[in-house]
Amino acid sequence: MSDDTPDTPKPRTRRKPAADTGAAEPKPKKPRARKAPAERVEELAEEAVEKGRKLLETETGQKVAEAADKAFDKAEELGRKALDSDVGKEASATARKIWETPLGRNVGIGVVAGAALGSVVPFVGTIVGAVVGGGLGYLRTITKK
Repeated sequence: MSDDTPDTPKPRTRRKPAADTGAAEPKPKKPRARKAPAERVEELAEEAVEKGRKLLETETGQKVAEAADKAFDKAEELGRKALDSDVGKEASATARKIWETPLGRNVGIGVVAGAALGSVVPFVGTIVGAVVGGGLGYLRTITKK
């Protein structure tokens, strides 16, 4: 047999203030001076370099560093070959032409700024920041009169 009365929630009550024990009140915290974003980025970069140096002290870290150096050298070589090719020269010329337009310049600046900001802001990320920045650059271009 069921009870036809619905469950009623308890009424909320306020907590009584804590009794005054005569203890001294805690000192108010000093407001921290906010650093400029550029200073914060430099600080984070220095911190990352310092932590990376600790990693290089291990044998595994040294092996990873050697592999990374080889990969970067190879990528640089391939990049130079690509830019020296006809397709690379054409792509480079096209990029220059796009940069000369207001849309290309605003979107490009937005992408770079968004990527930089996205790499600093937690939970955003570089790619999402770049996409949002590019979108804002596009929006800026179409709303300008």
